[in-house]
Amino acid sequence: MSEWRNETANDLADAGRRLASLVEKVSGEPSVEQLRSIWRAYLEIEKSIAFIKFELDEENPGVFVKLKPYGVPDERQALQFALRNLKKGAESFRLGDFRQALRELREGRNYLRALLREKRLLRSRKARSS
Repeated sequence: MSEWRNETANDLADAGRRLASLVEKVSGEPSVEQLRSIWRAYLEIEKSIAFIKFELDEENPGVFVKLKPYGVPDERQALQFALRNLKKGAESFRLGDFRQALRELREGRNYLRALLREKRLLRSRKARSS
């Protein structure tokens, strides 16, 4: 297996472990440490997406995703959706179906992106009100 594939497989496995642990532990508002772990999983998935896009010679600059469909009111549920898509994407990646892996990993990443965006907006609203 090539170096980028090993690195990507390791990143996806680490992101999966992080999300699985978070699904078990997050109840309500994530702690600062838990948010950092969500960010780390997000970054590992985003990096993997970039590597796969490079391998496929697929780039879609300027394409924006509407996050509203990914906004889930319960943090644990958002993490579960992200983890489910990450697992599917990691399996597709392992099987060499990079296009399918890309779709599934993007889905998982979008749940994390929506969750992190909501937490950032909440923090900024609190900062303005105090």
